[in-house]
Amino acid sequence: MTNNLFDPPVSPGAVHPEDLRPFFRHAFCQQTHRLHTFYTGFWTAPIARHVLQNFRTVLQEASRGGRSFTLLDDCRTWPPQPQEVVEIANKFVDICRDFPIARNAMVIPSALVRMQVRRTVQDFDVCEIFETFEEADQWLAEVETRAGL
Repeated sequence: MTNNLFDPPVSPGAVHPEDLRPFFRHAFCQQTHRLHTFYTGFWTAPIARHVLQNFRTVLQEASRGGRSFTLLDDCRTWPPQPQEVVEIANKFVDICRDFPIARNAMVIPSALVRMQVRRTVQDFDVCEIFETFEEADQWLAEVETRAGL
C-alpha cells in the first residue's frame, strides 16, 4: 500500500489531524483506490468527536470526483472503549452512508470490540468484519480488481 497521507483542512475549533495520530491515522492508495484507516488507543468523548469530524473529511478526500473506493478500518490496536465513546463511534456508519464506498472491511481481532461494532454495522450492507488483516485484504481485493478501482 502506498502511504499517500493527505492532510485535510482544519476547520475553526477542530483539532489538527496530526494531533489525532495517536488515535486515528489514514493512508490512501491511488493504485487500488483503497482508504486504510487505523484506530488506536483509549479514546475520550472529545477525542472521539474530533476523530469523527476528521473521518468525514478523509472520506470526502477519498471520494473526490465521485469515484468509489474501498475502506479498510484497521482496529487491531483499538481496545474496547467506554460506552460514551461507543455511542459517538456509532455515527461512523452514518457518515459512511454519505460516500461511494464499494466495500468496507473492518479488522477487529477483539471479540468484545467486534460485539460493540457489529450492532452498528448490521444494516450496512457493504461492510464485513474480519478477525485478520489477510481476510479483509483479500475480500477488498476482489472488488478492487473486478471494478478496476
